[in-house]
Amino acid sequence: MENVDKFVNTPFFESVIERTEQYIRSGFPVHFVGPSGVGKTSLAIHIARKFNKPVTILRGHHEMSNKDLLGQQYGYVKKEVVDNYIHSVYKKEQEVRPFWLSGELVEAVLNGHTVIYDEFTRSRPETNNIFLSLLEEKVLPIYGKGKESFIECHPDFSIIFTSNPEEYAGTFHTQDALMDRLITINLEPCDEKTEIEIITLKTGLERKDSAKLVRLLSELRSLGNGYSPSLRSSMMIALICKEHSIPVRNRDKNYQNICLDVLSRPIKQKLPHLSYSSVQEQILKEMQKKEESK
Repeated sequence: MENVDKFVNTPFFESVIERTEQYIRSGFPVHFVGPSGVGKTSLAIHIARKFNKPVTILRGHHEMSNKDLLGQQYGYVKKEVVDNYIHSVYKKEQEVRPFWLSGELVEAVLNGHTVIYDEFTRSRPETNNIFLSLLEEKVLPIYGKGKESFIECHPDFSIIFTSNPEEYAGTFHTQDALMDRLITINLEPCDEKTEIEIITLKTGLERKDSAKLVRLLSELRSLGNGYSPSLRSSMMIALICKEHSIPVRNRDKNYQNICLDVLSRPIKQKLPHLSYSSVQEQILKEMQKKEESK
C-alpha cells in the first residue's frame, strides 16, 4: 500500500509538530516518549523531513556500543611504491596505515544531518554518554583514532530522540545529565477521530469500516490498564481486510479470525489472569456487543 508510510497530519498532532520545529530551530534536541504504537517514530520522521536535510536513523539496542555510533578500525591499508625507472637503481617505499570506518553518527555530525535516535533507552547508558558533550559542547568525542580525539558539530546538525516509558521491558534508566539536555514531549494515544482518519487515509479502508474497527479497539483498550491494542494493531487489521476484500463485519468469520489473531496477544498482556481461550472469548463478546448495538 503506497500510503502506509505516509504521515497523516491531523489537528491532534499539529501543536506537537509546531512546537518541535520551534525547539529544533532554536538548537535544542527533542525527546518523544510514549507507549508503543502511538506514532513516535512516524512523527519524528515527518518532522525531520520538514528541514530539507538528510535524515539518519539510529535504532537503539542493548548491544549498541561506541563503535556502532563512532566507527572503528578495520585492519590496515598498505601502500607500496616501486621505482625501477633507472635499471641499475631499485627503490621501494611502503606505507602501512590503519583503516578507519566512520559510524553513522560521525557522518551525521560532520554533514549536518537530522538524526532520529529511535528507542534510545534500549541502549546502555554508558553508550549514550557520548551525547552529553555533543549536546552541551557541540563536539563529538572520537575514541581510538589516534590524534583525532573529537570532531566539531556541524551548525545544521539536529537530533530527535524517541523512547518507550521506563517501565517497558528491555529499557535502561537514562542518566539525569542527558535528560536535562532534552526537551521531553509526552505523546498520548490519539483520539478516536484521529485514529479513524489515519486508518482511512493510510489503508484506503472505507471510513465507516475504519470507525467500526476503532470503536471495537476502544472497547478492548478499556478492559485493562495501558494503551493496548495499539494503533499498529488496528492498522494491521485494516490493511489485511482492505487487501483481501474481507468485510469489516463483526459477524463475519474471516474478520473475527483476523481480530483474534492480531488482538489476542495484546489483550492477554492486559489481562494476564485470563487464559488465551478466555481472552478470545472476551474479544468475540465485545464484537457481539457491537453488532447488537447497531
